[in-house]
Amino acid sequence: MTLPPHSGQAADDTAASVAPAAGGTPTPPIRVVVADDHPAVRSGLVALLGSAPDITVVAEAADGDAALAAAREHRPDVVLTDVRMPGATGIEITPQLREAGANVLVISGFDLDDYVLGALAAGADGYLVKTEDPQRILAAVRDVHRGDAVLSAAATRTVVGALRGRTVEGFSARAPGRVAESGEGSASGPAVGSAGTAAAAGAPVGPVRPAPTFTRREEDVLALVAAGLTNQQIASQLFVEITTVKSHLSHALMKLELDSRVQAALWWQQHRG
Repeated sequence: MTLPPHSGQAADDTAASVAPAAGGTPTPPIRVVVADDHPAVRSGLVALLGSAPDITVVAEAADGDAALAAAREHRPDVVLTDVRMPGATGIEITPQLREAGANVLVISGFDLDDYVLGALAAGADGYLVKTEDPQRILAAVRDVHRGDAVLSAAATRTVVGALRGRTVEGFSARAPGRVAESGEGSASGPAVGSAGTAAAAGAPVGPVRPAPTFTRREEDVLALVAAGLTNQQIASQLFVEITTVKSHLSHALMKLELDSRVQAALWWQQHRG
C-alpha cells in the first residue's frame, strides 16, 4: 500500500483486521502515522509498513505540525517520526503525540547524541537510524505498540556513554536501564532525563524530587523493566496477566512523572540499581 507523498495524506481508516486471534476475535492492525519531510523516504516507509498484514498507515505528514494534526485526528497506535522536520521537530512534538495516545518511534538519518538523548527525554519509546534493516523497522513498530522499548545499536551506545558521565548540552541523565537493542535482544541502555520536555528543549532541569513510594508489585515491575524484560516476559516471571503488568507500570510512571518505560528503566537503574 503506497500513499501519495504529500503532507497530511490519510489512508483508509477502515482497513480490514488481520488474522483472528485466539478465540476467533479479529485483531485490528496497528495504526501508524508516518512523518518525514523527504517525500522519497516517507513513501518508502509507507510502502514498507503497508506491506505488513498487521500494520496499516492511516496518515502521513511532511512536517511536525501536520504530524501532530494527523495524530489528533486519526488517533494512531504509533507515530513513526523523523527527528528533523520543518517547523516543529520530531522531538518537540513527542510529548504532544503521547498526549494524543500514540506511542512514538523516532527514526532518523542521524545518531547524534543530542538527538538520541533529546528524543528519549521527550518521551519517545524508541530511536532507530534509517539504515536499519526493513524487517527491523517493522519489528520495532510492533515492539513499541506492545509497550516495549527499542533502540538501535548506535542509540544504545549514545545512552550508555551519557550514563557513564559524558555530558550532553541540555540533557540531564536521570537513569540508565536495559532496553531492547535493535538487532541484538537486550542491551544496557540509556537514561533519559528528567521532566521530559524541559530536557528535550534544552532547558535546565529542576532539583530532583524525593523518590515516590511504590507498591511491592510496582517495584517488581520496574526492576524487571530496568533489566530489559518485555511486558510479556515480566508477566510470565511474576505469574500475572500482561494487562496487570501494564497497569503497574502505568501507575509507576504517573508517580515518577515520566512518559515512557525507557525513562522508567533509566530512573530505576540510577536510583535503585
